Amino acid sequence: MSEAQARPRVAIFQGHRPQFKPAAVRIVIDTIRAFTHTQVMFEGGASRILLVASIDEARRRARRHPGWLLAGERDAIKPADFDLGNSPALTARADLKDRTLVLTTSNGVQAVAHAARDFQGLLLVTGLANAGSTVAAAQAYLSARPEPSPTVQILASHPEGDEDLATAQWLQARLHGLKNPDDAEAIRRVWESRAAQKFADPTRHEYLSDDIPFCARRADADFAMVVEQNGDDLWLVQRAL
Repeated sequence: MSEAQARPRVAIFQGHRPQFKPAAVRIVIDTIRAFTHTQVMFEGGASRILLVASIDEARRRARRHPGWLLAGERDAIKPADFDLGNSPALTARADLKDRTLVLTTSNGVQAVAHAARDFQGLLLVTGLANAGSTVAAAQAYLSARPEPSPTVQILASHPEGDEDLATAQWLQARLHGLKNPDDAEAIRRVWESRAAQKFADPTRHEYLSDDIPFCARRADADFAMVVEQNGDDLWLVQRAL
């Protein structure tokens, strides 16, 4: 990346539906748990993931394609007829080689649907674990374009979650060439976030405590996760680095 392109303008938003202005790159974060989960899916061999906003639409799409797997949650609970919930710890045990999945979640997928609307640039998703690979993909995309001062928009999908804001600020710092907040600070904030505390509560059986070690870590894959639009469909795919 050239010196002129090395310092993009970076804006952070929180929530599902912020008011966006034009940008070259958008990055949607759901650290606990959706886009930590999708990283684990790809690492387990998944070929592609269809992101859909509603449970009913997820079911319709899976019925049309009997080999596809249904994954997702509402209020952290796996719908009874789904193959997988939204647990990276449980999915890490599954063989997903060459499988197509349909994913619907309460926060992350809703935010992607909004971010994709009328957007022609690079749309990435991530949790904290794959944040470094996400930065690398954004920088590679920007370096191939002549715009001298491009804009990167980062959407922390949880409206109040510090886990997503910590990830967003880590991304912003790296895109600006800075090393603070460091990995340890971001990981601490994820562990201490209100969302993570739910998973530590033994009375909350819908939350699996084993999920948080997957979310509160830095473990870059050799790919970034890119949203490709095909008509109204939003496909999440790997982009090798």
